[in-house]
This record gives sequence, structure tokens and C-alpha cells, in this order.
Amino acid sequence: MKKTLILFCLSLSLLFPSFAFAAETPSSKPEWEVTPDVYNILRERAGIAVYTHTHKPVDFNNMKYGFSKIYEKTDNYMIARPYNTKDYMIISKDGFYAAYTSKEKGAAIDAENGSMLWRTLRNHAFEDIWDKDNQYGYFHFGQPKATDLVGDLWINEDFLIPQGTTIYEFSMTDSEDWYKQLPVDMLKIGETNVFSQNGFVNGIPLDEETRWHMRSVFFLTSGGTPELSYDPRRLHWKLENWLYPAFRDVRKDHWARGNITWAFRTGLIQGFQDGRFQPLSLLKESDLTVIAAKYFGFKPGATYGHRAQQYYDFFKPYHLPLKGYSTDAGKNSTVTRGQLAQVIAASQGAPYGPYSAVGFMYKHHLSEGKTGAKTFEDYHFNEPLTRAQISAFFQRMEEKGMTTLK
Repeated sequence: MKKTLILFCLSLSLLFPSFAFAAETPSSKPEWEVTPDVYNILRERAGIAVYTHTHKPVDFNNMKYGFSKIYEKTDNYMIARPYNTKDYMIISKDGFYAAYTSKEKGAAIDAENGSMLWRTLRNHAFEDIWDKDNQYGYFHFGQPKATDLVGDLWINEDFLIPQGTTIYEFSMTDSEDWYKQLPVDMLKIGETNVFSQNGFVNGIPLDEETRWHMRSVFFLTSGGTPELSYDPRRLHWKLENWLYPAFRDVRKDHWARGNITWAFRTGLIQGFQDGRFQPLSLLKESDLTVIAAKYFGFKPGATYGHRAQQYYDFFKPYHLPLKGYSTDAGKNSTVTRGQLAQVIAASQGAPYGPYSAVGFMYKHHLSEGKTGAKTFEDYHFNEPLTRAQISAFFQRMEEKGMTTLK
């Protein structure tokens, strides 16, 4: 009863938000493990999120009274809508909390106060919401490369967006529940941008609906932020992902834990329903084809034929050395380290004969061989490929900038 009363009283404070409270940044960077099912929900559904891990068991029966609606409830987590907002919160039984917008809404957070998410999180997760030791982070699951979210009331000034800045979202909100994502190409990188109170952005008129509602403006960026003359205590969130999938069979000291985390975060490889990753499991060629197509940006449509057929068809114009373009036997064959090397080399327009492909892997530091000898024999060309190994190879490709087909 006491907890319910506290939550009710704290919810009243949400009616009086302030940008100033949203500017806080944690002093250290923790590593918080969450179950793969909870992470999947955030990756698939969330836009911007404020999150924390209290590591304190949660009683869902008592917690439910702090929400206006319960959407899902399992033994492991609960998804609900807090009072005074149309955003969401997910809570796990071991004390993980995340308040988040929908993927469609993205960084268009509650007008005048992005800290509505922030306050919602603190009100539910912490007994003393103003304790300076409370740790929480910000991240945009729909735009994982974004590093900064800057927000202010409607701007009536000239300002520069520094050269090298990437803008992922440019959005406006009002003081209620209206929001709109605007085309990012309305903004000028490396040039002066002009916003007018009459509803013009760089001379381009906004539509009547937007002019009527506009109150706050948000920029989701990396590589720089708009140089505004806004009060520095107003909203500026640094976005970082401190969450790691807690697979039952991947210890913290596993050699490929970082690679597996990367592959899972990016959606290239899923875990299994029982909470395992199975890092030593072998891959079929159809598995490699699906993973590689996702890596190179293919967006699948409705399934036809074999579950992986559309992924093979995506690669046909590039003539990658795959056996299963037209046969299920090829799709079901076991992938070797050698075939992976040939597919990678071919994807980058390089010769992909066995010796050439292994040489490509060594030249670009995608592999050092089994012992570091960097010979053809040391690569173990015919050895079957595991789920852990393919996670490592594709992360190295990204680090080397090999992200497009050639």
C-alpha cells in the first residue's frame, strides 16, 4: 500500500516536467545483462529508451498498480503503459527497467520535456529517485548508430550543423501527444540553418498541421550536434548501449562474447527459445546466406519456396559462390571456414579461389589463422564453421568497412 501511494504521488510530478532534469549523464559505464527475450523486444519495438538495472527482484503483482494498462506479462517480464504518457515500459523480474517510445515515434519524445521517459523510469525503478548514485542510460534502438539527442523549444534563430554530422531523425512535438518526423534533408550540414517562428525551415514552409502543433524540436545525430544557443541544461542525451544478452551458454570470459553480443544486437543472429546461443553449433549454407544478406542490408519480403530462397535470389546478380541457388541439397550443406572466406572475398569483388580467398582473409586481418602462422594450412579451410566464428568474422568485416557488395 505504501509503495502504491508513493507511485501515485510521484506520478503527479510528471505533470510538471522540465528539460533541466533531463540533462544528467551517468558518471561510469556499466555492463548490464538482460535476457535475450527482453533485448529482442527493445530491438524490435523501441525507439528511444531510458533504462537501468537495479538487480533487485520485482514483484509484478504489486508493480501492476503503477500503470494505466498492462500489455504483456510473462514469468520473466511485463510490458505496460505508465500514467500520463502514451509511451511504454518493460520490466524484468530481476530488476531491469526501460521506458521507451515506439519505433515509429523514435526520438520524438514528450514535448517540452524528454524527461517524461526519464522521470517515469526513476519513479518506478528507484526508491529514492534523486539519489545521485542511481545509474541509467539512454539509447535509440531504432537508430543504434546515433550518439546524441538534442532537444529544445521551438527555435527562432540561425544555427550551424557542423560538417561531418549525420542526422538520423529530425522531429517536432507539442505539449500533448502530437509528434511528426520531418525529412532530414530539410537541414543543411556544414551550413547555417534558419528556423522562423512562422513555421519555415531554411525557407521551406511546414504544413499547416505542423505549424499549429510545433512546440519542441529534436535532432538525433552522430559526429556532431547543432550549435544552438539553447540553455545547456536543457535536453542533451548521450546515447550508449550498456546492455548485453545473457545467454545461458556464453560466459563472460568466452572468447567470442563481444562478437556474439554484436551479432545479436544487430539482429544478424538470434538466440534459441531456451535462452542459449549454442556458439559451437554448425551452420548450414542457408544460415550463412541469410546472415550475409542481412549484413549487406537486404530487407526480406513474404517468404516463397524455401525459407531462404529470397536471400539466395538477392545474391544472384553478384555471383557469390553458393551451392543452394536452385537446390535444397546445397542450402542444407554444412558451411566450412573455407566457403565463408570465398563468399567474403567474392562479396568484395576479389578473386575467390581457395588460396586467393584465404590470402584475402589474412591481407585484410579478418583472420590470423588458427595459430597465427597465416599459411593456407593454418586457416583450416575445410573445418566446419560455428555460430561463434561467423559472429566474429562479420564483426571484423564491419570494422574494416566492408559493408557493401562489390
